[in-house]
Amino acid sequence: MAAKGGSVQPKAGCFAAILMGFLAGAALAPPALAQAADDAAAASGHDVVLDFAGALRELRFHAPTITVTHGGINSHFAAPLTRMPELAAGVIRTSLFEAAGDAHVPEAVLREMTRAFSYDIDFQRDLQPNDSFEVLYERIYDANGKAAGTGDIIYAAMTLSGRTHRLYRYRPSGAETAAFFTGGGRSVKKALLRTPIDGARVSSGYGMRLHPILGYTKMHRGIDFAAPAGTPILAASDGVVEEADRKGNYGNFILIRDDSVYETAYAHLSRFARGLRPGTPVRQGQVIGFVGATGRATGPHLHFELRVRGKQVNPMSVKSEAGQALAGADLAAFRATTAVIDHEVQGMRAATLVASVPFSRSQP
Repeated sequence: MAAKGGSVQPKAGCFAAILMGFLAGAALAPPALAQAADDAAAASGHDVVLDFAGALRELRFHAPTITVTHGGINSHFAAPLTRMPELAAGVIRTSLFEAAGDAHVPEAVLREMTRAFSYDIDFQRDLQPNDSFEVLYERIYDANGKAAGTGDIIYAAMTLSGRTHRLYRYRPSGAETAAFFTGGGRSVKKALLRTPIDGARVSSGYGMRLHPILGYTKMHRGIDFAAPAGTPILAASDGVVEEADRKGNYGNFILIRDDSVYETAYAHLSRFARGLRPGTPVRQGQVIGFVGATGRATGPHLHFELRVRGKQVNPMSVKSEAGQALAGADLAAFRATTAVIDHEVQGMRAATLVASVPFSRSQP
């Protein structure tokens, strides 16, 4: 961004023209603000030239939106964006994370995909070498054709030991948001999320074990997920917070009760999510706290417990009730949607295969 007497001048391909009248005669902005806007413009590829001589109080420039505060009024200007489907696939050799990285899958897409599949797939035990994945997601581009982020996952599949699990994004009639459904039209969402933390590994399972601190064999009535300190922890079910406080060997501890027979417990947190206290309602997948090593712990991890009618049980052994099944007109619309998606995926697979075949020219 650069000062230019009395005008706002958009460079080629920039949408800053919409600000020209609004910012005419704007006041001198603080140097720090000018530098921040300059950095944002460089990072986003949008180049804006402003005059700092009027009453402009603040300019926040962050693609895909510009926010201008002038005279106490916030005005938002959205950049023209394009969403394009992109297909990525890979074969798992050592881990899904590594395979997704090799396929250039954005981290946000990988997190959403693993969360959607985590109702039915144990990513610690079910994945084997030569299993594979495929995901169709949206890439967002700005008016200059530069990548500006990622959108929704449209379709995802995982093939484990020869069996393929497919998920499709679909918004049922009357629903406020879209959700993931199996190919048969059943919601993947169940009462319990089996893995309440993204990207973690199971460091200690449920059952008898040699306690790492006490030094003797003791029943471990939960599952430990090792993860870096500060990793977000998710509520495994809808419910109400019963406890959120320091609790002896558990350290910082949360207990959530749902509307049925389940309670879920989370221990050794570094801190709680802001505003979380007893009586707070939470939704499944909501961040409730962050990984730590408080209480009796050798290192940062989440100790997770599932309690059925007050009794601790193995979370991996509990069969959660099936999700909502589409019916009638919704099911017919869903089937039509999946047919279009399947056709698009097949076409993209074919295009990728053709592009991967080396070009050869016959010699005279």
